[in-house]
Amino acid sequence: MLTDDTKLVRLEGATSITRMSMSRENIISTPGAALRALITASGFRPLFDSKGQGKDLDDLALEKRPGSNFELLQDCQAHWLRAIREDCGADWSNLVDSAWHRHSGLLRSFARDTDTTGMIPKRAREALLRLLVIPELSGFIRHASTELPLLDVNVWWEAPFEAWLQEAARQSGLPDTLLLGRLANHLDIDERTLERWQQGESIGTKLWPYRGTVQALLTESTLTTRQLDRLTGWLVMAVALQTVPAALRDSIKRDFHMHRQLQLKSEQQVRDQLKREATDCSSLPLRDQVAPVLADLDRMFADARGNQRQIRDRLDWLQALYERGSPLVRAAHEYLWSWLSARLAANLGEKDKALELYAAACKQGWWRAGRNQHAILREALCYAVGVGDKVGARHYWDRCYLLGLNNPPQQELDEQVLRRLSFEFERLFAPQKAAQRIPPAMRVEMPDKPFSLSSTDLKTPNALRKYADGRVRYTPLMNAVLWGELEHVKMLVQAGGDPNVFIPESGENALIMALRRAYERKDPEILQYLLTLDISPETANRPASTKRETPLQIAMSMADAVVVDRLIVLDANVEQACFTSPSALVYAMALLHDSIHVSDPAQLKAYLEGRVPADAFDTKCGAILDCELSAQRQGWHAMLAEPRKKLIFEAVRKHFSGSASALREVVTTLLAKGADPNRRYADFNGHRDRWTPTLFAAQLGDLDVLKAMIAAGGDPWASLEEDDSLSEKNALWVAVAYQRHTVVEHLLTLLPQRLSH
Repeated sequence: MLTDDTKLVRLEGATSITRMSMSRENIISTPGAALRALITASGFRPLFDSKGQGKDLDDLALEKRPGSNFELLQDCQAHWLRAIREDCGADWSNLVDSAWHRHSGLLRSFARDTDTTGMIPKRAREALLRLLVIPELSGFIRHASTELPLLDVNVWWEAPFEAWLQEAARQSGLPDTLLLGRLANHLDIDERTLERWQQGESIGTKLWPYRGTVQALLTESTLTTRQLDRLTGWLVMAVALQTVPAALRDSIKRDFHMHRQLQLKSEQQVRDQLKREATDCSSLPLRDQVAPVLADLDRMFADARGNQRQIRDRLDWLQALYERGSPLVRAAHEYLWSWLSARLAANLGEKDKALELYAAACKQGWWRAGRNQHAILREALCYAVGVGDKVGARHYWDRCYLLGLNNPPQQELDEQVLRRLSFEFERLFAPQKAAQRIPPAMRVEMPDKPFSLSSTDLKTPNALRKYADGRVRYTPLMNAVLWGELEHVKMLVQAGGDPNVFIPESGENALIMALRRAYERKDPEILQYLLTLDISPETANRPASTKRETPLQIAMSMADAVVVDRLIVLDANVEQACFTSPSALVYAMALLHDSIHVSDPAQLKAYLEGRVPADAFDTKCGAILDCELSAQRQGWHAMLAEPRKKLIFEAVRKHFSGSASALREVVTTLLAKGADPNRRYADFNGHRDRWTPTLFAAQLGDLDVLKAMIAAGGDPWASLEEDDSLSEKNALWVAVAYQRHTVVEHLLTLLPQRLSH
């Protein structure tokens, strides 16, 4: 079996079933089209139709809902997988989920890296069918037969349904004639239809819901739930395989039997072979002619205004070239003209023209233009955000997820994300200013005299004052928190200064600023005073900046249990997400883990791999999409190889890291205030495991924290595999796996009590 880390084409997973899922425009199937093909072939289309969601599937396949297609894809795949779980059980659902995740990722990877605009469609589709679709189908059948064995797949190819029927009869002890009669009555179908099914012809959609069908056939049997699951899943497999045209089924069969003789191809090898077989060779000299012109244009855009005449000349040449060429020539070059023309219009301030051309470029190159799609989408996205076109921005943001440039789940394109993207707009299209108010890339404050308050400050302590040419705004109270002393803050509060006033575009407020001052400068005096005031629940929970820092998050990073306690008294929500953690307790546990296990590379690895969300710092360095984060962060981290920079980094890390004892107190404070020790959350590394803070405590290996979790109601016997009642991946299993010996010893003392219940 192949590992998840090895991207080979013979994936042990599901795939789009036929070439029908590929539109005439796209050679590579989109995940939406592939999902509809899978749902239809596996007989689950009636599920969607019965709930009035058939149109959702069709709209998804044709991507008819700009701005929400990715959300629709997530909803449809979740609905399908849930239906498989209900009909066939968790094992089948997990198997298909894993396979679909791999396959949809492969489709995105191919679309991102393979330019199909210069390929002959018929040749390309035939090559993809042979190189990709057929090996994946045979691979999935092989994988299913290994993981969930039931019948002999070596002999089921001509008539899968008949093979399934014979196995159902064998396991239940009921004659196959009886089963056929029951099936005819249950589905209200004639004998001739059953005969065609037994001969291997297409079954269609009559058998759904599958669980009910199987139970109707086996009403008198004593089969276990697991046996019924296995039988139901293989019935779905039989329906799907008999949906496949006979010629394609024969090809899958040959691949299945020859898999040991065939050399597995990597994704890159398949891509290379696809290019060799399907590229329109007559267009290659033309591409060689265009390449230096594109290079010239790229250099000229360093000064778009100064070089606009030369840029227009070359764009006119490119337009004339594709307009007099063949359809393949047009497909390969029109989107390039639209893209570069949009860039010129954007740099010249021609807003409407630029928006129209960016939209055209994205449409012309979508799922066809290979790596150029990344550049086009990020540029179009930044421009739409920068000029305030929120509708267009949502369309491009959605496509970034569809293409795999961003990782799911989809982040809302809210004001804070718009602000973050606005930094890149101002870099790409300088000297234009974004519609969103954002601070300058770097702001240096050099006060030439001690901080003081003016009469105007005291008269209007809550007025938003503009700084840095209006790019940032603060109230006098916020300024006093940033630069003043406690006496200045008190004077402004007594004059009517309200700590609940916030900056609309960023969420910044006096409380957040006081928390940062206490954390960064180790100066908590002003914070302690503000926490005695009437802080509203909204302020106690409001995320600020592109980092979306909440007051509770900063307090936990400070490792100050007293501040954490006070914020909770002020109605800070302990179950609100903190950074990448689903709740305050999980975030506090992560901080404690890093304090105890300093050498554990997990958190650093996640950051360097780009699994930690981007913020303004990343954007100011040029990374706005998830796929761009890793390379940039790896580059920054590589600088730590220099001894002096490493010393500086370690000093900074030490300055901001709380002690283990202080962080342990934060955890126990959260538990005392009602934080849920059994809250489920997904494994951060993408596994199916569903952790809880209590299970995390077992991994941590801190016995006092584990005892505190259990005392607060934490269940140490909950399993990481939440849906498998037979699984024993509980806290004891976790402690053994991570070699936390003191935790193992304690949990063993609790076993008799557990067994007695």
